[in-house]
Amino acid sequence: MPSEVFAEDIETLLERLNGVTSARVVANDAGEIDSIYVTAHSEQDESAVRRTIASALMSSYSLAVDGWRIRVARLQGGMPPQTWLPRRVEEVLAGTAVQATVELEPVHGEGGTFIGHARSLSDRASRLRGLVLATLDALKPVLDREERRATLESMASVPLIGREAVVVAVSIGSAAEARQCVGTAVVEGNEAEAVIAATLDAVGKRGAKVQRRGGWTMKDRRDELESMRAHYRHLREPQRQMPALAPEVNGDDEQADGAADLSQIRPERSGGATVSPPPAKSEVESRIDQGQARPAQRSSMEDEYLRHLVATGIPVHIRCRDGYEVPEATVKDVGTYSLLVESETGRELIFKHGIISIRPLRAGNQLKP
Repeated sequence: MPSEVFAEDIETLLERLNGVTSARVVANDAGEIDSIYVTAHSEQDESAVRRTIASALMSSYSLAVDGWRIRVARLQGGMPPQTWLPRRVEEVLAGTAVQATVELEPVHGEGGTFIGHARSLSDRASRLRGLVLATLDALKPVLDREERRATLESMASVPLIGREAVVVAVSIGSAAEARQCVGTAVVEGNEAEAVIAATLDAVGKRGAKVQRRGGWTMKDRRDELESMRAHYRHLREPQRQMPALAPEVNGDDEQADGAADLSQIRPERSGGATVSPPPAKSEVESRIDQGQARPAQRSSMEDEYLRHLVATGIPVHIRCRDGYEVPEATVKDVGTYSLLVESETGRELIFKHGIISIRPLRAGNQLKP
C-alpha cells in the first residue's frame, strides 16, 4: 500500500467504478478525507454506490471512510446505453437465400460478444434487410434484460452531400411504451457495415427521451412516421372521402353515394321484365341504409383465401412491392389492413397494401375457389 495518497489518485479510482460518472475528494487541514462527492446514474441505488466506494478505498488504499461522508448526486435519464462495434460480418449464399451472421463486441470491452443470425433473399434490398435483422438478433439478450423487443420498421438509402447514407427505423416496445428510433450512418465503402452502424445507432437511442441530430429530434421523427401511417390509412380507405364519380346529368345527386340505378348492380336480361328504379331517398337515409347493410355483405374472395390459409397452415411465399420477400411463412392471423405471418426468423406484421402476391408452396393442397 502507498504511504501517501493524493486526492487526484482517489478521484481517478472512483471514476473507474461502475455507475460513477465523476468524483471529487475534499480533505481537511490535517489531510484527512472530510467528504467525497460523486455523480452517479439514476438507475444505481445510492446505498450500493456508497458501499462500492467504501470497498474500493479500503481494498486499494486501506482507507476507512464513513458512509455519511460520501455524498451521491444522481443524473436524470439513466445510464447511457452500452455501445457496440461489429467484430465479424459474414454472408453465406445458399441457393437463392443468404444467411447473414453479425458478431458484435462492446466498445469498452465488457460483457463479451453477441452473435445474431438472419436469413433473406439474395437481392440487394433483402440482403441489407437481413443484416438489420441479424444485428437486432445479436442484441436480443441485451433487450431481453430490459424487457424490450425491437422490430424493423423501415430501411432506406438516401443521397447525402454527394455520398450515400443509410437510414434505419426501429420500433422498440416494452410493457410500458413503444418507441420509434431512427439511426443513420454514412457509407464509407462497406455498405454492410453502414447498415449495421445505423441499426446500432437506432437501438442506442432507446433510452433517450430526445436526441438531436441535424436539427431534428426523435419526437419530430416519430411525428413524421405517424403522419406517414395516417397517409397510408387514407390511401387504403379512399371511399370515405371520395366524391361522386358520375353525377346525374340533370343535376340530381341524391344517389351520389350509391349506384346510379339498379341496372348497374344487376343488368337486365333480354326478354325480362323491366325493373323500375327504387324511390329516391335523402342523403341521410341512404347513408343509414348502407351502414346497416354493410355487416350483412358477403366476404370478399381475398378474405376467404386468407382465412383458408390461417385454418390450414399451408406455407406460402409472399412478395411485396418494395422487393422484400418472405420465402416461406405461415399466415397466423388476418386483420383489416395487415397479416401476421410466422417464418423461421420469427413473427412479422405485413401490411396488405404492400403485398403483390401470396403463393402456396404445397401443390397438393388446393385452396377453395
